[in-house]
Amino acid sequence: MVLPSELATVRKMMRSQLLSGQARLHFKTEKPSRRRALLAVIAELNLTTLVYESNRKEADARRWALGQLLAHLAGVGGQRLVIEAREASLNLVERQTITAALTRGRGPAGLSYEHMRPHEEPILWVSDAVACAYGAGGDWRRRVTPGVVLDSS
Repeated sequence: MVLPSELATVRKMMRSQLLSGQARLHFKTEKPSRRRALLAVIAELNLTTLVYESNRKEADARRWALGQLLAHLAGVGGQRLVIEAREASLNLVERQTITAALTRGRGPAGLSYEHMRPHEEPILWVSDAVACAYGAGGDWRRRVTPGVVLDSS
């Protein structure tokens, strides 16, 4: 989560981490030393990272996590949600999940949301890095845990 007043700063900082020829950052494909450097940069940014952990099947876990996120955004007055675009059918399911939740009042009133490709929104690189590091466990998880708010089912 990034405050509107911090969006430009966070985007600029993340774009500054691109190497020559890179259109986006993808944590999984970076060398370990570069991963550590990226996590250090992310730790300095003024943002909050939420991690939703579930033992459910992927589709159910994504719907559950999206519901949790919408409830959280309602509580903090979230205004905009950007989700990494995937295949069209999966994007459609997520849009339907969001619409249904908002219709039932389970999210912030007036929330705008959209799917974007990672090269279009550098802030998506932060969630990619944090999720990958958190999921890897061990020292990687330790590096991101101070900035993580965790919710599990």
